[in-house]
Amino acid sequence: MCQSLELDQSVQQKFHRTREELSNALVERDQEVDLLLTSLICRENPLLIGPPGTGKSMLVDALLSWMQGKKFSILFSKFSMPEEIFGPVSLNGLKNDKFIRIIEGKLPCADIAFGDEIFNATSGILNTLLKILNERVYEQGDGSKTKVPLKLFVGAANQWPHEQEGGKELSALFDRFLMRKRVFPIVSKAGKERLWWNQPCEVKLTSTISPEEIDTAQSESAAITWTAEAREAFQSIITQLAKEGISPGDRRQAKSVKAVQAYCYLEGKNQVELEHLQVLTSILWEDPTEQPEKVTQIVLKVANPTGMKVNSLLIEVEQICENADLKQLAQAAVAASKLSEIEKQLHALGNHPKAAMARKHVREKIKKIKLASIEAL
Repeated sequence: MCQSLELDQSVQQKFHRTREELSNALVERDQEVDLLLTSLICRENPLLIGPPGTGKSMLVDALLSWMQGKKFSILFSKFSMPEEIFGPVSLNGLKNDKFIRIIEGKLPCADIAFGDEIFNATSGILNTLLKILNERVYEQGDGSKTKVPLKLFVGAANQWPHEQEGGKELSALFDRFLMRKRVFPIVSKAGKERLWWNQPCEVKLTSTISPEEIDTAQSESAAITWTAEAREAFQSIITQLAKEGISPGDRRQAKSVKAVQAYCYLEGKNQVELEHLQVLTSILWEDPTEQPEKVTQIVLKVANPTGMKVNSLLIEVEQICENADLKQLAQAAVAASKLSEIEKQLHALGNHPKAAMARKHVREKIKKIKLASIEAL
């Protein structure tokens, strides 16, 4: 049996506390928070895709404020020039017949970076950018190479690259983002009410984190061991995906192992269990049109069948509440009855943490329905 690892709890607790603070401040963005923090721990690149106004920049800005070190942000356009990202050409270098750039204050010197509308990057920028994202190396025009300190590069866009002009050319850039997620507008009634009436939304973080502490988190998460059950589940997921015609590349599969360990670290644990494999839903696919849904089904079926059932029931709860006119006593009674049945199903799932939270959520919904019915009398 694998022995668990002793971790530096002060750094791990910083990640855990910041995760809670970000999730509490941003409405329905728990998964996006986890995606970015997990990426930071394993030093990979996350990608957020969604329409304007869904909180992508707000989340990234909050993360930038949390991190110490050098930062770099850019909004890409079709007219972006290499000088804006990698620095101006050195005139002194040209005098000595060397094509080198002055990189201070630009991407090659950054600890954390944000590239908005990343798929607007032109071919003149792509080749150099790809090497930085994948190898953490910047190659000057004279052939010299420099290791970059980059801990995290967050990409964001309104559309997937295949939906844009020149999508095929962007496929290599798309592949450099290990974790990818579509960001949807707020959908639940409770979330919308919080958005409408709890303004302004402010993210207040009670700590900061240094590049050295991030290095500690990365090295410790990489050393986290797996239970035999989690290993078998990972292999089962890869096998089942192949049967569905989904075959992530070798590099993506290898990096996904580190990502699972990073998510385990973020969860405050020191050994990978079944539930930590859920992060694979954002990793083990290539085509964003159909594969993410299939991957999610397979991963949750293997890694967290209880969580999958809870999600299904919570969706049903929201549909019941949305469709019921609570001022009509008959409709309110039917809605309350249906929610009571769902509560019984959740109770049958035992002491699973997500099931317990869902039961509390359903009871609050039932209470609101009863109060609304009394007011309607």
